[in-house]
Parts: sequence; C-alpha cells; structure tokens
Amino acid sequence: MYALRRGTLRLFCVLTALSMLASGVSAARQAEVRVIIPSVIYMQDRAFTLGEAARIEGPVQARSALSSLILSTSGGVLTRDEVLQAIRASGLGGVSVELRMPVRVRVETPGPEGNGTEISGYMPEPSDTSLSSMVKSLSAWDGEVEVTAVGSVPQGRLVEPASLVPGTPAATLRFQDERGRVRSLSVRMTWKHDVLVAARTIRRDVPITPRDLMIRSMKITRPGVYVVDPAEAVGHVSRKPVKQGEPILRELLTGPSQIKKGRKVTLVARYGGLTATAEGILLEGGSPGDLVRVRRSDNKKAVVKGYIVDENTVEVKVQ
Repeated sequence: MYALRRGTLRLFCVLTALSMLASGVSAARQAEVRVIIPSVIYMQDRAFTLGEAARIEGPVQARSALSSLILSTSGGVLTRDEVLQAIRASGLGGVSVELRMPVRVRVETPGPEGNGTEISGYMPEPSDTSLSSMVKSLSAWDGEVEVTAVGSVPQGRLVEPASLVPGTPAATLRFQDERGRVRSLSVRMTWKHDVLVAARTIRRDVPITPRDLMIRSMKITRPGVYVVDPAEAVGHVSRKPVKQGEPILRELLTGPSQIKKGRKVTLVARYGGLTATAEGILLEGGSPGDLVRVRRSDNKKAVVKGYIVDENTVEVKVQ
C-alpha cells in the first residue's frame, strides 16, 4: 500500500511538473510544399526554371518563389542534390518542402541539327520504351503509367499534344520527322499510383488513426479522388464505413473530429525515458492537435494542459 501511494505521488509530481513546462510551448506549424519532378524532362535550353521542370503544390507565395529558381545542366542530367541546393539557396523560410524525384533525372534538349524552329514539348526520336516517359512528362504524373501503342512508333519528335490529363485512357500522339511530315500514333494508357487504403474496417464518424491505414498501388481513373498522404486522413472521420482494403476517398472525409468537453481521456506524459499515464476529463472540447485543459479524474484540483492525439488520448508536450 505504501509503495502504491508513493508511485501515485510520483506520477502526480511528474504530471504537475510537465504541465508547468508545457504551458509555454506553442504549436508552430509550417506550411507544406511538394515539388515533383519526373524521371525525364524535356527543355528547350540547358538553363531552365524549377517551375518549368516540376509540378509544385502548396501555398501560392511559396510556389511563386520556388518556380523562379534557375537550374541548369551540362551533361543532360539533373541531380536531386542540385535541386535541394537551389531550394536551400532560395532563402524560403517557414516552409516544409517535400521533394519527390529520382536521384538523377534525364534532361532532353534539342540537338544542334535543329532548324531553329521552336516546338513546344520537344522530345527526341521515340521508342516503345520511352513512350511511358513521354506521357509522364506531358502529364507531370509522379506515379506509374503503362503505355500500349496501337502500331509502330513513328520516327521524329513529338509535337502534339502539349499536355495530357492523368487518368486519360487513350490519346493520339503526333510526331514530325525531319521532312516536316506529321504522323499519328494511338496509345492506350493505364495509370497507377500509391494510395491509402483501409488496413481494417474504418467505422463511420470514428477518427482515423495511422493504424487504420496502409499503402497500396492502384489503377487510377480519376486523379485527385484518392487520399495519398496520411496527413489528409489521420484525425479526420469518414461519413461512410470503409471496408478493409478499400481506398480512402477524399469526398468521404470531413475535418478533424471535434472531441467534446467532459470526455474521459488518458493523459500521457513523457520526460526523458520516463512515461507516466493517468485518467482525466476534458475541460474543453477540441480536435486532434489542439491544446486543451484536462482535469485529473482522481484530483479535481490537478489541471494540466496537453495536445489531443485522438478521441481517447491527450499528451503533455515537453521541450
């Protein structure tokens, strides 16, 4: 009994100390930007901007700053390190940049035999193996695409279309040879991407946790419909049940769940290698990530502050 009381007292002291330390902690959240560069890019010159080579997603101001960065290549190759150095040199602060690209990207530019006429979307003489790279570049697609040609690939360079919408099942590509003759090639395309699916059945109106999710490559017919980033789903709720193995659809998700005042939760406090837990009651409602006040169930005078992890857990943050 004495040991139990001493353990309870130690837990109370830890939680009290952590609540005092955590009261001055602010939750600074950085804006997020995603930069996506395919394995092959096609440029008119050896010097080009990041905006010409990549698809940039994120806040408008950050996209504008990154799009104007100058890149160059002398050996027909752009490396991941070169792009990272350019991003760091931009001086863009308060932004978290996620770079999606291979370690080495092939840069195709017009050869010296060109007649000086600029052709938008210049591409080298194609082969069956390069059709997929062409389609990925035209669509700025960061997933996989299987391209099947209906016939042989014409000689020359691709002049149409200037772009493709990901998910398009079929298209006609037009190539122009050295004599100016234009020939067409019909292609069928199968688009694939890693998306989030339910690792187990997700119930309606129950906050989604990381354990509810897994990644699986799927055929894509409607880009932008499926959730690909766990941050888009964790803490949110689905308006309909999602069976195990089914993809998570953006249209079914609503904002992070609002956890009501008075709910019983588990308080978790970590300090160094020590972890302490206790039961508590929310003194104010909130969503995952919000800082709220919680009263310990066994002591009405013991009130601590912590961040909501999910509907059952509040963690006291310590720095």
